[in-house]
Amino acid sequence: MPDISTLTLFTLACLALTMTPGPDMLLIASRSASQGRAAGFASLAGIQAGTYCHALAAALGLSQLLLAVPLAYEIVRYAGAAYLLYLAWQTLRSGTEQSTPRESAAYTPLIAIFRQGWLTNLLNPKNGAVCARSFSAVCKARKRVHSRPDHGVGHCPQPRWARS
Repeated sequence: MPDISTLTLFTLACLALTMTPGPDMLLIASRSASQGRAAGFASLAGIQAGTYCHALAAALGLSQLLLAVPLAYEIVRYAGAAYLLYLAWQTLRSGTEQSTPRESAAYTPLIAIFRQGWLTNLLNPKNGAVCARSFSAVCKARKRVHSRPDHGVGHCPQPRWARS
């Protein structure tokens, strides 16, 4: 188990990341305000699915690729920015002024809202970097506990290209 200073720093970093509003929080707030609770929960579910994709990518070592190859990271970063600009353009182009949820909002299927939340989270490179670094920190802590790779708890798989 990590010492208390490591846990304290990790907790403070998580708190700072949580308190910093990003595209995910803005998407949930805007969908909830404009289309109601169900749309907000659909956005949240999509964002959570994107988070699980980042965690899976970190577990498979794909997030390390983004950290090791700056061009790959920049491609994901610019794709995310382009997607957010696309969403902003769609919002500006609709031109409807809404006073209450559902009063004048055009119906958007919940699966489309889910997909939008998933893409917003998936194309946010900060999420991938946080998952990759958190996963590697957990693997290092567990390797200190169990030095043999045949112990299931202490072994964190790493692809051949990421080994040093």
